[in-house]
Order: sequence, then C-alpha cells, then structure tokens
Amino acid sequence: MGSRVLVVADDLSGAGDSGVPFALREMRTLLALDDTGDAEVFVADTDSRHLDSDLAAKRVQEALHGHGAGRVLFKKIDSTLRGNVAAELRAVLECSPGAAVLLCPASPATGRTVLGGVVHIDGIPLNQTDSWALEPDPAPEDIASVLDGLRVRHVALASMRGKPAQLRARVADLLGEADVVVCDAVSEADLRAVVAAGSAAPTPPIWAGSAGLADALAEELRPGGDVEPPPPVDGPALAVVGSAHHVSRQQAEHLAEHFTHTRRLAARNLVHADAAALARQAESLREELATGDVLVTVDGPVEAGLARRLNAALAEVCAPAAERAGLLVLTGGETARAVLGRRGVSGLRLLNELEPGVVLSRTVEAQPGYIITKAGGFGAPDSLHRAVNAVRGRVLAA
Repeated sequence: MGSRVLVVADDLSGAGDSGVPFALREMRTLLALDDTGDAEVFVADTDSRHLDSDLAAKRVQEALHGHGAGRVLFKKIDSTLRGNVAAELRAVLECSPGAAVLLCPASPATGRTVLGGVVHIDGIPLNQTDSWALEPDPAPEDIASVLDGLRVRHVALASMRGKPAQLRARVADLLGEADVVVCDAVSEADLRAVVAAGSAAPTPPIWAGSAGLADALAEELRPGGDVEPPPPVDGPALAVVGSAHHVSRQQAEHLAEHFTHTRRLAARNLVHADAAALARQAESLREELATGDVLVTVDGPVEAGLARRLNAALAEVCAPAAERAGLLVLTGGETARAVLGRRGVSGLRLLNELEPGVVLSRTVEAQPGYIITKAGGFGAPDSLHRAVNAVRGRVLAA
C-alpha cells in the first residue's frame, strides 16, 4: 500500500481526530480548510455534515478530484452515524470504479464499538442512547439502515477473530460483491484485523470509519513512530465550547472552575444580534483575555436550522479576540470551523493527540497559533482542563 493518504471528513473536529494518527507516525499531515496545500497526508474538511445530501456529495467529489490521485483514501464518518453517510459514500464510489468500501466506525478509545452491525456507545446500542437527542430524526438501529441504496454485507465479530487467512478470503469475496462491507470491532486489535484483511484484498478498498480505523490504517502504513511534544505554549487560553452535547457542557463547567473568566452567551441573543452588538462583545472579550484565560459557552437551546447562523455569530465575537490568545480551545466541529474561518486560517498542521479525540495542531498562518480541537460527545469532565495543562507543560496525573 502506498503511503500518501487523502482523508475526507465532514466536519473539522472529525478531520482532526482522524488525521492525527498519521501525524503521530511522522507523516506530514495538513488539515486544509480552503482545499489548498499539499502534504503526505492531506485532510480535506468538506464541512458537509449538515448540508443537503446533494451538496455534500458534490463537495466530497471535489475533494477526490483535487487530491485523490495516487493516494490511499480514507472517508471519515461520524462514529455515531450522523451526517450524509450514504450520499458521501456513493460519491466516493462513483469516483472509484471497481472499488468497494470497507467500513467500521468503531473507536474503542472513546467508547464506540460495532457488534452485530450495530454501533454501541459504552456497550449500549446507539438507538438506546441520547447521542441523537439534538438531531431531527431518531438514531438508526444499525449501520446498514443509514446506507440506503447501497449493497451492504457484514463481517461478524466471530469472523474478525477467526483465522487470518479465512478472514482475508471472506473480506476479499465480500468486497467483490458489495458496495460496502461493514465489519464488527470492539477493540483496537479487531480494527487492526480489519486493516490487515482489507490490505490483502486484490483491489484496495476505500476505507471508511472514525479515528479508531484511521489509527489502525496509519499503523499499517507507517508502523511505530512518534512526534515530539511542542514547547510549552505561553499566553492566555481562549476556550470556545459551541457543542450543545451534555458531555461538552460538563467539560465546560469543569474548565470554568480553573479559568479566570467565564462568559455565557445566550443562543437567542447571538442569533439575533446585529453587527455592532457582536463587535462590542468581541472588544469586551479582548479586554478579558488581557487578564487571564477566558471560557466562552453558549446557553439555551439552539433553534432548528439556526446552528450555522449561531456559529457565525459566535465566531464574530471570539475570532477577533483570538489574536490575544496563546492557545485556542475549540469544541464542536462547526464552531471550530467558524472561528478559524473568521480568523482567515487556511489550514492546520496536525501535531499530537493529547487525549483520545483531543487534537493539538498549529495554524499554517502565524496567528492564531496553537489550537486544540475536540468533538462534543465524549471524554471525562476534566478532559479539556487536562488538555490545556498538557500543552502548557503541566501534565496532570491520571
């Protein structure tokens, strides 16, 4: 298998956590926000999770046409199956004649596993959790149900843990007859078995999954390796927690206990604020950063269909102040995208993983500098606090 890789993700935080395993193996990795640049591992954020399915598919195809030639293709999907999964995989297949998708969204390090073709979170089937509480539709019962219109086959856990030669033969056969082959996995060893079997297929598969499968693929391409931690980051931290997930709210509350300032912005006020009001909020935030770390959270429900407008307003408040921050902490992919886009950031050099799914990067531009990104729905209450301290050289005991 070649070592140049294209990762196509549908949101920025997912792009980071699926790209960083390659960076950890000393593969130069660029997360592009504006579809420009080049690196051994090019990570394209299509920012398409909440778009119309046709537009989402178009963005995926544009990424493939621009950067896919001669690269191993990894299609990052949400570990809880949100977004335009079927439409984006169909787009990948249309650009890859003769290939099939080998899919496993398991990420055991963050509690996501696949058993019986069903995503589980901490051992509970996805549709019995509250992971889709903020989505307009109920959670799917299994992976196959979000792959409408595609020919799907399944490899059970017993086969994954059987004799390697038999697994290779089964996976090769199924890849020849299906559009998508879904594999069970409840451990990192299972994910390595997925990659080993797929890598032996006569026609290389299109890989699809979350950070767990990306890590197994990176290890196959470049075994071992590690990166040196960056020097301790100076200056105040600006943390922007835009995710409405209850796990993110817990992490924000813990962080508030240790930051100098906490600013709670009402979602309704943000959405309806005019430019002058947002500018006043931004200037006040700049003044607070001059005296210490600042946490910004969003309070109150987000009206359906207004999430992008809310994030744009949040970016108008936070991005101008970011020039005074030595470290930006951004939770929620759309929030991170909005803030960095407003700052004019074109790309991120992925550096390290501070905790599972918590990624440290540096902007291609000189400002704003070091960035921590994290998706909303996983981690311990102190995950963000631990990440900030790790970057500052004060690693906390486990």
